[in-house]
Amino acid sequence: MDFSVYQFLAALLAITLGAVMQAATGLGAGLIAVPLLALISLELVPGPVIFASLILSFLMAWGGRESINLSNIDKILLGLLAGMVAGAYGIAMLPLESLGIVFGGLILLAVLASFAGLKLRLTPANLITAGALSGFMGTTAAIGAPVLALLYQHEAGKTLRATLGLLYLVSSIVMLALLHVAGHFSLRELALGASLIPGFLLGYFLAGNIAGVLDKGYSRIAVLLISSASAVALIVKSVV
Repeated sequence: MDFSVYQFLAALLAITLGAVMQAATGLGAGLIAVPLLALISLELVPGPVIFASLILSFLMAWGGRESINLSNIDKILLGLLAGMVAGAYGIAMLPLESLGIVFGGLILLAVLASFAGLKLRLTPANLITAGALSGFMGTTAAIGAPVLALLYQHEAGKTLRATLGLLYLVSSIVMLALLHVAGHFSLRELALGASLIPGFLLGYFLAGNIAGVLDKGYSRIAVLLISSASAVALIVKSVV
C-alpha cells in the first residue's frame, strides 16, 4: 500500500516516543511503537521497524560501551539464535491478516512479563530460555526487549541500557537476515525502515534532556499502559 504524509508523520511520532523511552530507560521502543505502527499498517512491522531501530541500538551500546556487562552474553545469544530461527519459520507460515492478532497477543505477553517483575536466577538454562523467547518475539513482532530486560533489571541504569543496546544490535542484524530468507524483508521493507530512522534519532537525542523526568517512577507504567491499550486495539482491528 501507499502511505500518506499523515501516516508517515504518525509513524515517526510513534517511533520518536518509543525511542525516547528506550534511550532513557532501556525499554519501550518496541512496546510503544510496534502496536501503534501496526495500527497504521502491518507493512511497517516487523522488518522495517527492526531495521530502523539499528541506529538506536548502536547509539545505546556505543554511548555506554565501557559499562557493557559481557558475562553470560554467549548463552543469551545462543538462545536468541534458536528463538529467531523459530520466529522466522513461524512468521513465514502466517498470512498477513493474521499477524495483527499475533502481534497484539505477543505484546500483551510482553506487558505481563514486565508487570510480573520476575527475578530470574542467571542459570544457563534460564539465560538460554529467556534468549530464545526474546528471539522468537523479536522476530515475529519486534518486541523481544522485555524478556531481556528482566535479566538485567537489577543492573545500574547505564549498564542495563548499554548491555541491552548491544544485544538488540546483534540480534536485530540476525533477525533481518532471517526475515529476508522468510520473504518478509526485501528492498521495500528496507526503504520503509530507512524512512523511520529520523524518529529513532530524534528520540535518542531528546531522551538526554528528559530522562530525569521519565525516570521518576512514571515511565514504566506509562509504557505498559500505552502498550496494552494499543495491543488490544490492534487485536480488535484484526478480528472485526
